[in-house]
Amino acid sequence: MFRNIELRRISAVSIAAIALGLTACNRETADAAPPAGAAKAAEAEKAPIIPNFTLADQAGASHELYKMTDAKAIVLTMQGVGCPIVQKMTPDLKTVQAAYEGKGVKFIMLNSNNQDTIPMIAAEAKSFEVRMPILKDQGQKVAEPLGVVRTAEVMVIDPKTWKIVYHGPLNDRLTYGKERAAANNNFVPDVLDKVLAGQQVAYVHQQTDGCII
Repeated sequence: MFRNIELRRISAVSIAAIALGLTACNRETADAAPPAGAAKAAEAEKAPIIPNFTLADQAGASHELYKMTDAKAIVLTMQGVGCPIVQKMTPDLKTVQAAYEGKGVKFIMLNSNNQDTIPMIAAEAKSFEVRMPILKDQGQKVAEPLGVVRTAEVMVIDPKTWKIVYHGPLNDRLTYGKERAAANNNFVPDVLDKVLAGQQVAYVHQQTDGCII
């Protein structure tokens, strides 16, 4: 009988200890949890900073990135002569340019293909009526540090911090061997809307279908 009473006491003490331990654990977890919005802020801090560069475009004009401080955002698209995905995405890119250029967004393209020459780039721009500078990245000095591997990759840059806030496809209309009549997700316009509204944008880097650079 005494042994049963003693076991009950031990069990009660054990249960109470476990309860206290769980309460303390929950309290520590709550104390360790980041405040609301901190996760987004931390994610935004991971956004890489794009180094400055000065490159010539298809017309021979020189462009320095860090002098584009009058832009509210910069959209940089990887271009390649003869790449079918870039050619097919060009109308979509021109539509985004028409919608946002008047709002202070600057659009440029970057060609890092070693085999593409300035005359080839100029001919491609003329053929597809591209009305934005296509900068020649000789030796891939800009593309390589950024981890760019394919054409059609698009980067949205915030000139206030020179952070790349988005790196990925323009939208989801084009994939390898598939093409939709319209995009279901317009990634770059969505990011631009947030940047122009002064909202904090968490850095996103997603895979892009395109030709190997």
